[in-house]
Amino acid sequence: MTPESSGWTLSRIWGTLRKLWGVIAATVLAGALVTFAATSVMTPHYESTSTLAFSAGKGSTSQELADGSTYMQTQMPTYAQLATSSAVLQPVIDDLGLKMSVNDLKKLMVVTIPQNTLVLQVAVSWTSAQESATVANAVAQSLTTVVRQVAPKPASGQRSAINVTLVDKAVAPAHQTSPDKVKDSILGALGGFIIGVLAVLVWTLLDTRIPTPQALKQLTGASLLGSVSRVRTPSRLWVAEDPSGQTAEEFRRIASALTYATFDKRARSIIVTSSGPGEGKSAISANLALTLASLGSRVLLIDADLRRPRVAASFGLVDVVGLTTVLMDRTPLPQAIQKHPGSDLDVLASGALPPNPAEFLTSERMRTLLKEAAEHYDFVLIDSPPVLSVADTALLAPLTDGTLVVVDAKHTRQGALTATVTGLEGAGGRITGMVLNRARLTRRGNRRYGEYLSEKPRKPWRGPASIGHSPTSAAAAPAKSARRGQ
Repeated sequence: MTPESSGWTLSRIWGTLRKLWGVIAATVLAGALVTFAATSVMTPHYESTSTLAFSAGKGSTSQELADGSTYMQTQMPTYAQLATSSAVLQPVIDDLGLKMSVNDLKKLMVVTIPQNTLVLQVAVSWTSAQESATVANAVAQSLTTVVRQVAPKPASGQRSAINVTLVDKAVAPAHQTSPDKVKDSILGALGGFIIGVLAVLVWTLLDTRIPTPQALKQLTGASLLGSVSRVRTPSRLWVAEDPSGQTAEEFRRIASALTYATFDKRARSIIVTSSGPGEGKSAISANLALTLASLGSRVLLIDADLRRPRVAASFGLVDVVGLTTVLMDRTPLPQAIQKHPGSDLDVLASGALPPNPAEFLTSERMRTLLKEAAEHYDFVLIDSPPVLSVADTALLAPLTDGTLVVVDAKHTRQGALTATVTGLEGAGGRITGMVLNRARLTRRGNRRYGEYLSEKPRKPWRGPASIGHSPTSAAAAPAKSARRGQ
């Protein structure tokens, strides 16, 4: 088996966004609330606009009117600049008693000229709605006065060369112009959405765990025998605690898959290991052994983890006599094997812990023990140490028929699993399959399993013989049943 790298795909991105949609929703809500709170404490500004219309003051023919209009078009930018000059704004400051300079007032103004028009609009932003209208009208009036002063003087008896009219007087606005709480909150929510999506994608990119069976298959390409959902119980023998529960059903699927995976290869001795400690290899080996034994197979579970043995404690057995005493020829194998009460499972505990476990596991006596056990059992499951912690499992793997790797969906990293597979194959071991431990069960799967268990068994169908008491009907019923059986 060659490990394969798992890259980004559209399906993985979509799955990530669906899985962590709550994080994105939280950032959207936080962005909207923070923006709304920030705009609520900001000083509101109100904007009022006064509109002036300019026209040529002379011309009796159409040509003269056209020339005057063209002249006014060229002068409109000049009047816009004039609106923000000190000649216009200083009288406004003096008349209204404003405590600011011309430059300060200029920053609160916006002068615009709609395209292809002789209209000039003066917009003033102020912290008071009424003040904004008052200042806008005052600027318009002051501009009118200054324009009339600088405009060309007409000849005696003629009308003024430029007419300026206040066509739209500024009024106090009913609502503030800035900050716009609704608009800013929407922009804040949009910013929160973008931040949430980026955070989820970056977090997923940095998260190298293997949470789903699909990710495990894509990474390794190995045979996935099954997955075990999270189990929240102090007991480690889950299938014995609830034989009809969902976890027991998951182990029955794994046992069935293991049987088919090893059928043509006649694999008897199988190592159960993991990449690192705390990933559930001992619990998986114990429950898988119980499941295989309950299905009628002759099973021997050997605790070959001579560093941190767990099997004897899980089954409530003594570990004074076990694997090490057999390897040292102090106890015959049949006498060292213990029966698990309530099942047909045989257990060989670890025995006394030696100072040199690797030498024990790679000895010729260990090889003979495995051959002897394979002759009397259908399955010999060997709980061995984590591959990346010590070299025991890599040294033991060539002596067995296969290796079952336990992958923890919450702890195992992609790099660690790749190193585990490479190390086992490099040592001469064969990967029989993998089991995903502590996998998250989908709501659909949980609901279907619960509905299936909650269904009441149907009443047996009663044929015509149960309706009447005719001898003919009673005699015909067994014959029909026999034909159906055939």
